[in-house]
Amino acid sequence: MKLTKKHVNSVIILAASSLIWSPYGAQAVEFSLAGQVNRLIMNVDNGEEDGIVHADNSVSGTRWSIQGSGDLDNDMMVGFLYETQLQSNPSNQVEASELDSDGVNGDVGSGDEFSTRHSNIWLKGDFGKVTMGQGSGAADGSAEVDKSGTTVIQYSGASGDLLGSMEYGTSGVTVGAARSNFDGLGRNDNIRYDAAYNDLTFAGSLGNGDKIELSARYAINNLEIKVGLWDEGDSGGEDSGYAVSASWENERGLNLTGAYGGDDGTGDPTNIYLKAGFKDGNSAYAVDWSETQDLGPGDAGSVSLAWVLNLMQGVQTYVSYRVESLDDVTGEDDISAIIGGARVKF
Repeated sequence: MKLTKKHVNSVIILAASSLIWSPYGAQAVEFSLAGQVNRLIMNVDNGEEDGIVHADNSVSGTRWSIQGSGDLDNDMMVGFLYETQLQSNPSNQVEASELDSDGVNGDVGSGDEFSTRHSNIWLKGDFGKVTMGQGSGAADGSAEVDKSGTTVIQYSGASGDLLGSMEYGTSGVTVGAARSNFDGLGRNDNIRYDAAYNDLTFAGSLGNGDKIELSARYAINNLEIKVGLWDEGDSGGEDSGYAVSASWENERGLNLTGAYGGDDGTGDPTNIYLKAGFKDGNSAYAVDWSETQDLGPGDAGSVSLAWVLNLMQGVQTYVSYRVESLDDVTGEDDISAIIGGARVKF
Protein backbone atom coordinates (compact mmCIF):
# COMPACT_ATOMS: atom_id res chain seq x y z
CA MET A 1 0.00 0.00 0.00
CA LYS A 2 1.31 3.48 -0.91
CA LEU A 3 1.73 5.78 2.11
CA THR A 4 -0.02 9.08 1.42
CA LYS A 5 -0.40 12.38 3.30
CA LYS A 6 -3.93 11.28 4.26
CA HIS A 7 -2.56 8.11 5.88
CA VAL A 8 0.05 10.07 7.84
CA ASN A 9 -2.59 12.52 9.09
CA SER A 10 -4.85 9.64 10.14
CA VAL A 11 -2.06 8.03 12.17
CA ILE A 12 -1.33 11.34 13.95
CA ILE A 13 -5.00 11.84 14.81
CA LEU A 14 -5.54 8.29 16.07
CA ALA A 15 -2.35 8.29 18.17
CA ALA A 16 -3.06 11.63 19.80
CA SER A 17 -6.74 10.80 20.38
CA SER A 18 -5.85 7.49 22.03
CA LEU A 19 -3.64 9.36 24.52
CA ILE A 20 -6.43 11.76 25.39
CA TRP A 21 -9.12 9.10 25.80
CA SER A 22 -7.03 6.40 27.52
CA PRO A 23 -8.79 5.04 30.66
CA TYR A 24 -7.13 6.60 33.70
CA GLY A 25 -8.49 7.22 37.16
CA ALA A 26 -9.10 10.96 37.42
CA GLN A 27 -9.49 13.06 40.54
CA ALA A 28 -11.80 16.08 40.64
CA VAL A 29 -11.10 18.78 38.06
CA GLU A 30 -10.48 22.17 39.68
CA PHE A 31 -11.24 25.26 37.63
CA SER A 32 -10.81 29.03 37.75
CA LEU A 33 -12.22 32.09 36.01
CA ALA A 34 -10.01 34.82 34.54
CA GLY A 35 -10.23 37.66 32.07
CA GLN A 36 -9.46 41.27 31.24
CA VAL A 37 -10.89 44.56 30.01
CA ASN A 38 -8.66 46.61 27.70
CA ARG A 39 -9.89 50.03 26.53
CA LEU A 40 -8.16 52.85 24.67
CA ILE A 41 -8.72 56.30 23.20
CA MET A 42 -7.06 57.18 19.87
CA ASN A 43 -6.63 60.52 18.16
CA VAL A 44 -6.20 59.47 14.52
CA ASP A 45 -5.36 61.45 11.37
CA ASN A 46 -5.08 59.67 7.99
CA GLY A 47 -4.37 62.81 5.95
CA GLU A 48 -8.03 63.20 4.94
CA GLU A 49 -10.04 62.53 8.09
CA ASP A 50 -9.16 63.05 11.73
CA GLY A 51 -10.90 62.54 15.02
CA ILE A 52 -10.96 60.85 18.40
CA VAL A 53 -12.30 57.34 18.84
CA HIS A 54 -13.00 55.19 21.92
CA ALA A 55 -12.29 51.54 21.20
CA ASP A 56 -11.43 48.13 22.57
CA ASN A 57 -7.71 47.42 22.16
CA SER A 58 -7.50 44.55 19.63
CA VAL A 59 -3.82 44.04 20.44
CA SER A 60 -5.14 42.19 23.50
CA GLY A 61 -8.91 42.49 23.48
CA THR A 62 -11.47 42.31 26.28
CA ARG A 63 -12.11 38.64 27.10
CA TRP A 64 -12.86 36.08 29.77
CA SER A 65 -11.83 32.45 30.20
CA ILE A 66 -12.51 29.41 32.31
CA GLN A 67 -9.85 26.76 32.66
CA GLY A 68 -9.33 23.71 34.80
CA SER A 69 -7.16 20.67 35.40
CA GLY A 70 -7.06 17.48 37.42
CA ASP A 71 -4.51 14.81 38.31
CA LEU A 72 -4.62 11.40 36.68
CA ASP A 73 -2.74 8.25 37.62
CA ASN A 74 0.85 7.76 36.41
CA ASP A 75 1.83 11.42 36.99
CA MET A 76 -0.46 12.68 34.27
CA MET A 77 -2.87 15.62 34.17
CA VAL A 78 -5.97 16.39 32.14
CA GLY A 79 -7.45 19.83 31.60
CA PHE A 80 -9.46 22.20 29.48
CA LEU A 81 -9.54 25.85 28.37
CA TYR A 82 -12.50 27.85 27.12
CA GLU A 83 -11.92 31.50 26.28
CA THR A 84 -14.20 33.95 24.53
CA GLN A 85 -13.68 37.57 23.47
CA LEU A 86 -16.26 40.36 23.61
CA GLN A 87 -15.14 43.71 22.17
CA SER A 88 -17.20 46.85 21.88
CA ASN A 89 -15.92 48.93 18.94
CA PRO A 90 -12.73 46.89 18.17
CA SER A 91 -9.80 49.13 17.25
CA ASN A 92 -8.94 47.07 14.15
CA GLN A 93 -12.43 47.69 12.67
CA VAL A 94 -12.56 51.49 13.01
CA GLU A 95 -12.54 53.23 9.61
CA ALA A 96 -11.58 56.83 8.82
CA SER A 97 -15.17 57.79 8.01
CA GLU A 98 -16.24 56.69 11.52
CA LEU A 99 -13.83 58.82 13.53
CA ASP A 100 -16.56 61.37 14.31
CA SER A 101 -19.40 58.83 14.67
CA ASP A 102 -20.72 56.67 17.49
CA GLY A 103 -18.51 53.73 16.54
CA VAL A 104 -18.03 50.99 13.95
CA ASN A 105 -20.69 51.41 11.24
CA GLY A 106 -21.61 54.70 12.91
CA ASP A 107 -23.72 53.07 15.61
CA VAL A 108 -23.13 52.22 19.27
CA GLY A 109 -23.00 48.44 19.65
CA SER A 110 -22.92 47.54 15.94
CA GLY A 111 -19.20 46.88 16.14
CA ASP A 112 -19.44 44.47 19.06
CA GLU A 113 -17.47 41.30 18.35
CA PHE A 114 -18.25 38.13 20.30
CA SER A 115 -15.96 35.26 19.30
CA THR A 116 -14.48 32.07 20.72
CA ARG A 117 -10.70 32.15 21.05
CA HIS A 118 -10.01 28.78 22.69
CA SER A 119 -12.14 25.69 23.27
CA ASN A 120 -9.96 22.67 23.88
CA ILE A 121 -9.03 19.79 26.17
CA TRP A 122 -5.52 18.55 26.90
CA LEU A 123 -3.53 15.69 28.39
CA LYS A 124 -0.04 16.19 29.84
CA GLY A 125 2.59 13.79 31.12
CA ASP A 126 6.21 12.70 30.72
CA PHE A 127 5.55 12.25 26.99
CA GLY A 128 4.67 15.94 26.55
CA LYS A 129 1.28 17.56 26.02
CA VAL A 130 -1.50 16.77 23.56
CA THR A 131 -4.23 19.37 22.97
CA MET A 132 -7.39 18.85 20.93
CA GLY A 133 -9.90 21.52 19.89
CA GLN A 134 -9.80 25.19 18.96
CA GLY A 135 -6.59 26.92 19.95
CA SER A 136 -3.28 28.27 18.74
CA GLY A 137 -1.57 26.39 15.95
CA ALA A 138 2.02 25.36 16.62
CA ALA A 139 3.47 28.30 14.65
CA ASP A 140 1.29 30.93 16.36
CA GLY A 141 3.57 33.41 18.17
CA SER A 142 6.63 32.59 16.08
CA ALA A 143 6.87 36.25 14.97
CA GLU A 144 6.00 37.67 18.39
CA VAL A 145 8.74 36.82 20.91
CA ASP A 146 9.14 40.08 22.84
CA LYS A 147 10.69 40.86 26.26
CA SER A 148 10.13 44.64 26.10
CA GLY A 149 7.18 44.83 28.48
CA THR A 150 5.22 47.02 26.02
CA THR A 151 3.32 44.32 24.11
CA VAL A 152 -0.07 45.50 25.42
CA ILE A 153 0.16 48.34 22.88
CA GLN A 154 3.29 47.69 20.74
CA TYR A 155 4.51 44.46 19.10
CA SER A 156 5.21 43.09 15.62
CA GLY A 157 1.52 42.79 14.66
CA ALA A 158 0.20 45.96 16.33
CA SER A 159 -0.26 47.91 13.07
CA GLY A 160 -3.19 45.76 11.95
CA ASP A 161 -4.63 45.33 15.44
CA LEU A 162 -4.81 49.06 16.10
CA LEU A 163 -5.44 50.58 12.66
CA GLY A 164 -6.25 47.64 10.41
CA SER A 165 -9.31 49.22 8.75
CA MET A 166 -7.80 52.71 8.41
CA GLU A 167 -7.12 53.91 4.85
CA TYR A 168 -3.88 55.63 3.86
CA GLY A 169 -5.27 58.97 2.67
CA THR A 170 -7.48 58.36 -0.38
CA SER A 171 -5.41 55.44 -1.69
CA GLY A 172 -8.13 52.83 -1.22
CA VAL A 173 -5.54 50.69 0.64
CA THR A 174 -5.99 49.91 4.33
CA VAL A 175 -3.32 49.08 6.89
CA GLY A 176 -4.69 45.55 7.21
CA ALA A 177 -4.30 44.96 3.47
CA ALA A 178 -0.70 46.18 3.38
CA ARG A 179 0.74 44.92 6.68
CA SER A 180 1.35 41.46 8.20
CA ASN A 181 3.89 39.90 10.54
CA PHE A 182 3.22 36.42 9.02
CA ASP A 183 2.72 34.89 12.44
CA GLY A 184 1.63 31.37 11.49
CA LEU A 185 -2.03 30.44 10.95
CA GLY A 186 -3.28 31.82 14.27
CA ARG A 187 -5.98 30.01 16.23
CA ASN A 188 -7.80 27.17 14.48
CA ASP A 189 -9.39 23.78 15.15
CA ASN A 190 -6.50 21.37 15.44
CA ILE A 191 -4.77 18.62 17.31
CA ARG A 192 -1.42 19.74 18.71
CA TYR A 193 1.58 18.10 20.36
CA ASP A 194 4.15 19.93 22.53
CA ALA A 195 7.38 18.52 23.97
CA ALA A 196 10.40 19.94 25.77
CA TYR A 197 14.06 19.01 26.07
CA ASN A 198 16.10 21.14 28.48
CA ASP A 199 15.82 24.73 27.18
CA LEU A 200 14.26 23.67 23.87
CA THR A 201 10.53 23.20 23.20
CA PHE A 202 8.96 21.79 20.06
CA ALA A 203 5.38 21.82 18.77
CA GLY A 204 3.45 20.48 15.83
CA SER A 205 -0.23 20.77 14.91
CA LEU A 206 -2.64 19.46 12.29
CA GLY A 207 -5.79 21.47 11.63
CA ASN A 208 -8.90 21.37 9.46
CA GLY A 209 -8.16 21.56 5.75
CA ASP A 210 -4.81 19.83 6.27
CA LYS A 211 -3.23 22.88 7.92
CA ILE A 212 0.23 21.88 9.18
CA GLU A 213 2.34 23.96 11.58
CA LEU A 214 5.70 23.33 13.24
CA SER A 215 7.74 25.39 15.68
CA ALA A 216 10.82 25.30 17.89
CA ARG A 217 11.62 27.61 20.80
CA TYR A 218 14.82 28.18 22.78
CA ALA A 219 14.61 30.14 26.03
CA ILE A 220 17.01 30.94 28.84
CA ASN A 221 16.85 33.71 31.42
CA ASN A 222 17.69 36.65 29.16
CA LEU A 223 17.18 35.29 25.64
CA GLU A 224 14.29 33.75 23.74
CA ILE A 225 14.17 32.61 20.10
CA LYS A 226 11.28 31.02 18.23
CA VAL A 227 10.96 29.81 14.65
CA GLY A 228 7.80 28.60 12.93
CA LEU A 229 6.84 26.97 9.62
CA TRP A 230 3.34 26.39 8.24
CA ASP A 231 1.35 25.20 5.26
CA GLU A 232 -2.28 26.23 4.72
CA GLY A 233 -3.10 22.97 2.94
CA ASP A 234 -6.59 23.06 1.44
CA SER A 235 -7.92 25.55 3.99
CA GLY A 236 -6.92 28.83 2.29
CA GLY A 237 -4.76 29.92 -0.59
CA GLU A 238 -2.56 26.84 -0.19
CA ASP A 239 0.36 29.10 0.74
CA SER A 240 3.20 28.13 3.05
CA GLY A 241 5.24 30.47 5.20
CA TYR A 242 7.77 31.02 7.92
CA ALA A 243 8.67 33.38 10.76
CA VAL A 244 11.47 33.79 13.26
CA SER A 245 11.72 36.18 16.19
CA ALA A 246 14.18 36.77 19.01
CA SER A 247 14.32 38.98 22.09
CA TRP A 248 17.13 39.66 24.55
CA GLU A 249 17.40 41.72 27.73
CA ASN A 250 20.17 42.42 30.23
CA GLU A 251 20.10 42.84 33.99
CA ARG A 252 19.80 46.64 33.69
CA GLY A 253 16.56 46.53 31.71
CA LEU A 254 17.88 47.12 28.19
CA ASN A 255 16.16 44.87 25.65
CA LEU A 256 16.36 44.25 21.89
CA THR A 257 13.79 42.45 19.72
CA GLY A 258 13.66 41.45 16.07
CA ALA A 259 11.42 39.39 13.79
CA TYR A 260 11.35 38.34 10.14
CA GLY A 261 8.73 36.39 8.21
CA GLY A 262 7.04 35.84 4.88
CA ASP A 263 5.09 33.45 2.70
CA ASP A 264 5.12 32.11 -0.86
CA GLY A 265 1.94 33.91 -1.93
CA THR A 266 1.73 36.37 -4.81
CA GLY A 267 4.89 38.47 -4.84
CA ASP A 268 6.52 36.49 -2.01
CA PRO A 269 5.73 39.15 0.64
CA THR A 270 8.01 39.61 3.66
CA ASN A 271 8.06 41.59 6.90
CA ILE A 272 10.93 42.82 9.07
CA TYR A 273 10.55 44.16 12.61
CA LEU A 274 13.11 45.82 14.92
CA LYS A 275 12.64 47.12 18.47
CA ALA A 276 14.70 48.58 21.32
CA GLY A 277 13.39 49.05 24.83
CA PHE A 278 14.24 49.81 28.42
CA LYS A 279 12.62 48.78 31.71
CA ASP A 280 12.92 51.03 34.75
CA GLY A 281 11.04 49.99 37.87
CA ASN A 282 7.35 49.72 37.01
CA SER A 283 7.80 51.39 33.62
CA ALA A 284 8.72 49.99 30.20
CA TYR A 285 9.71 52.19 27.25
CA ALA A 286 10.31 51.14 23.64
CA VAL A 287 10.67 52.33 20.06
CA ASP A 288 10.06 50.06 17.07
CA TRP A 289 10.19 50.08 13.27
CA SER A 290 8.86 47.62 10.73
CA GLU A 291 8.17 47.25 7.01
CA THR A 292 6.04 44.85 4.98
CA GLN A 293 7.02 44.46 1.34
CA ASP A 294 5.00 43.12 -1.62
CA LEU A 295 1.88 42.12 0.32
CA GLY A 296 -0.38 44.66 -1.39
CA PRO A 297 -0.01 47.83 -3.47
CA GLY A 298 3.19 49.53 -2.35
CA ASP A 299 5.43 48.81 0.60
CA ALA A 300 4.03 49.69 4.02
CA GLY A 301 5.95 50.59 7.15
CA SER A 302 5.49 51.93 10.65
CA VAL A 303 7.36 53.52 13.53
CA SER A 304 6.05 53.88 17.08
CA LEU A 305 6.95 54.95 20.59
CA ALA A 306 5.38 53.38 23.68
CA TRP A 307 5.36 53.74 27.46
CA VAL A 308 3.66 51.17 29.68
CA LEU A 309 3.23 51.72 33.43
CA ASN A 310 2.43 48.76 35.69
CA LEU A 311 0.35 50.31 38.48
CA MET A 312 -0.17 47.03 40.34
CA GLN A 313 -0.43 43.35 39.54
CA GLY A 314 -2.85 42.98 36.63
CA VAL A 315 -3.28 46.74 36.03
CA GLN A 316 -1.44 48.58 33.26
CA THR A 317 -1.80 51.99 31.66
CA TYR A 318 -0.10 52.93 28.40
CA VAL A 319 0.49 55.73 25.91
CA SER A 320 1.85 55.44 22.38
CA TYR A 321 2.51 57.48 19.25
CA ARG A 322 2.35 55.61 15.93
CA VAL A 323 2.88 56.54 12.26
CA GLU A 324 1.86 54.20 9.42
CA SER A 325 3.14 54.93 5.90
CA LEU A 326 2.62 53.56 2.38
CA ASP A 327 4.90 54.12 -0.64
CA ASP A 328 4.26 54.45 -4.38
CA VAL A 329 0.45 54.39 -4.35
CA THR A 330 -1.71 57.22 -5.76
CA GLY A 331 -3.49 59.19 -3.04
CA GLU A 332 -1.51 57.67 -0.18
CA ASP A 333 -0.85 59.64 2.97
CA ASP A 334 0.59 58.82 6.38
CA ILE A 335 -1.65 57.75 9.25
CA SER A 336 -0.71 59.11 12.66
CA ALA A 337 -2.25 58.13 15.97
CA ILE A 338 -1.83 59.22 19.59
CA ILE A 339 -3.08 56.41 21.83
CA GLY A 340 -3.78 56.11 25.53
CA GLY A 341 -5.48 53.35 27.45
CA ALA A 342 -5.51 50.80 30.26
CA ARG A 343 -5.84 47.07 30.77
CA VAL A 344 -7.21 45.50 33.95
CA LYS A 345 -6.90 41.73 34.43
CA PHE A 346 -8.86 39.63 36.89
